[in-house]
Amino acid sequence: MKAETGIHNIYVPFSRSDYQLNNVLNTEEREALSTGHKRTSALSQQGPLSSLLRPLQDIADRSGTSDRLVRIIISAVLAEIHRTGQPCWLWGSEKWLTLCQQHRSGRPLIAAFAFHLGPFPSPFDLPHHGAPSLYACAIYGREFFTQELNRLTEALVSLGYKRRNQKNQLSALLGILMMMNSNPQLESFMTDLLWRAQKYHDRGIAKTVGRVSHALAAMGIIKSPVRMRNYQEWREKPTEDIALAWVAWCRRWRETSVLRPRSRESQYSFILRCGLWLAREHPEIREPSDWTMEICASFIATVGRMKVDELSLGTAQGMRRSSRSGEPMLPNSRAGFVYAVRRFMIDYESWGWGRLKFSPSRHLSTPDTPLFRQGVNPRVIDDPVWLKLVWASLNLRQEDLLSEIHYPLSMLQAMAVIWTHAGLRQNELMCLTAGCIIPQSEDINRDDGSTIPAGTLCYLNVPAGKSSKAFVKPVSAAVKKYVDTWLAERPEEQAALTDERTGEKVRFLFQYRGKAVGRDIINRTVIPVLCARAGMPEEDSRGPITSHRGRASAVTALASVPQGMSLYELMQWSGHSSPQSTMHYIRIRPTQLAASFVKADRVAHMMSVLIDHDPLAVSLTGPAIYYDLGDSYCMNPFWSNCPHRMACIGCDFNLPKQSARGLLLESKASVKRYLEEVPLTVDERAIVERDTEKLEAALRKSSKVLIR
Repeated sequence: MKAETGIHNIYVPFSRSDYQLNNVLNTEEREALSTGHKRTSALSQQGPLSSLLRPLQDIADRSGTSDRLVRIIISAVLAEIHRTGQPCWLWGSEKWLTLCQQHRSGRPLIAAFAFHLGPFPSPFDLPHHGAPSLYACAIYGREFFTQELNRLTEALVSLGYKRRNQKNQLSALLGILMMMNSNPQLESFMTDLLWRAQKYHDRGIAKTVGRVSHALAAMGIIKSPVRMRNYQEWREKPTEDIALAWVAWCRRWRETSVLRPRSRESQYSFILRCGLWLAREHPEIREPSDWTMEICASFIATVGRMKVDELSLGTAQGMRRSSRSGEPMLPNSRAGFVYAVRRFMIDYESWGWGRLKFSPSRHLSTPDTPLFRQGVNPRVIDDPVWLKLVWASLNLRQEDLLSEIHYPLSMLQAMAVIWTHAGLRQNELMCLTAGCIIPQSEDINRDDGSTIPAGTLCYLNVPAGKSSKAFVKPVSAAVKKYVDTWLAERPEEQAALTDERTGEKVRFLFQYRGKAVGRDIINRTVIPVLCARAGMPEEDSRGPITSHRGRASAVTALASVPQGMSLYELMQWSGHSSPQSTMHYIRIRPTQLAASFVKADRVAHMMSVLIDHDPLAVSLTGPAIYYDLGDSYCMNPFWSNCPHRMACIGCDFNLPKQSARGLLLESKASVKRYLEEVPLTVDERAIVERDTEKLEAALRKSSKVLIR
């Protein structure tokens, strides 16, 4: 999609062939140059100096330089012609450089003369001691420079950038790009030019390259914006201490693999680091075919003892040290190291590159020990904190945004509502497309005969995730409301971006200023804003609040409510490929308590929390999720926080079992005998009578219970 449709002027370069450029001065020209008065007079009238003045005047006219400064600089050029006895197009570079030093205010115009008439093949061969935009205006014409600057500005405004100060920020870089390219037309700007400009010595100018790339992509001039980290290509890692044969196989794997760039580079680093270990411990091993089962065992043992920053490669810019340097590696890192080498070996054999002396799947399998175990631990956010975050996502205000945030409120709110209501992984949320929301246009008839009216919910198209294909899930209608609000403000004139997973061009939902939002925006922007709105810290009892903890909370909430979703339904809604992953969320908040009471001292102790999936243990009308207290069930979903725990008989949430009916009758009879046989005060009798009422209520509830 192009950001502009208007007609613009075509650049016409200066051509020396349009002028009569003689190599010698004739007698009339020498006479007209002999005095300052004659030279000044010649500037305002046609005369013997016309052939000398015409190219200078034409360059000056389109440069936009003031008439006063033009007269000063051209007079200085004529004086130098008189002194040297040569036309200016015959001057060497030293003469032009001397003239630039003598006239500081006129340097851009002198540079234009020198570029078009002198021996300078590139504007960058000239001295620049001022704003690059002034030199570009003088060389290529102020009118054309202004036109191209306006085109860039309008393209960026259409992408969502603020118009204010935009031209000031772009003008310097545009001047640099024009002079580097020796062609001022935007249509001639290619990606390699942007890479060269990014390395320009002025860091402020270089940082703007990415912004210009988005404008050029929106105008259809380049295929896609510059999107690499810090606008730098992947830095090649040093391989001096690794066997050349091993390096060759690693690079061949990287060039062949179809993994996403980030994953490919990560695994490439791991197998190169394995090469470092081989060079130190087993220098005789240079190729995958040299590996044996003993080498596999030695490698896994080494990884099991490895510390952070051990076997580090670094880059040409140096080695980056971790804050945990020297500490034992985390289990996930150890498992990732082993997985990368195992995948490399499997690909080596399956792609027909050679035969191995061992089985990668067996002999390079990740050990099932605590050192390597990648435990799934979805730490749900505390219930009160999570409810506040949900409320904050629905009630964000402009004043809640941090001052340095340039994203619109509607975009951040849509992102926050999806995070709190949809239970998506961070990468799934970032990959949502502009058309991901489907409204519920028709009523839904339930099996029990009830109806869900149209508009109660909406459907969210979720892209392919870590372990699942693309799928559709129902979510709250609030998601559609806030997504529609953002789509109404979302800049439309944005070039489609490439989805790394599919290679397709898509319009991302959270795309702003021509680029997808940063992958850490949930953790670094959205969550701090929500916490500030809710008036609470950015951590709870289980640690910092993160994007994935929000997903765990959303999924766990659905798994914990009475008569909630089944395991299979929850698996489909969460995007899990296996029920084992979903079970982790169910185990977090138990649905049944199996308690063992120590009756010797009549003090109750909770021994364990169990999960009961027996459908016979569920009432047809009562809750599907409950805590088993032995002789009764607790229906309070916040049982763990109940301040009256174990004082249950009179609680409205307590549901006695049928098996407890005999015990209740016995207790009622005992209380009745107690009232008849024991002399009590008025207050004591009132307390006992209240206990009797509680027992009768419990008996009434137990007579209706079908739970066994």
